[in-house]
Amino acid sequence: MKITFVFTIITIFFLNSCASNFYQVPVAQGNIISVSMLSKLETGLSKAQVQYIMGTPSINDPFDSNKWDYVGFEIVGDEVFREVHHSLIFKDDKLVSWVKKKGKAANQSFEEEAKKLNKEKSEQ
Repeated sequence: MKITFVFTIITIFFLNSCASNFYQVPVAQGNIISVSMLSKLETGLSKAQVQYIMGTPSINDPFDSNKWDYVGFEIVGDEVFREVHHSLIFKDDKLVSWVKKKGKAANQSFEEEAKKLNKEKSEQ
């Protein structure tokens, strides 16, 4: 009787401790934009060059072929960890500007790193 009681307690303890700490796989969807990708962007690049650097855009507006949107996010469990939305504007098939749409605060350091890398690259 004592052995089954102790075994039951130990089993309940192990099941409870394992059930609350499942590894949650980070799932990335959409375009994954890295800091190195953003640092390679320069005004005057052609659409083919931008596509080589950034990949195919998530949203290619059929009414405005001069605007490409790159949308992506990373989910860990039920929580959205990081959201990224960049809009690239072209004029005469040349990159004119790119804008980061504001998302979560976690993206702020990401954007600062990209600017820092771009500045270091231009100084070289």
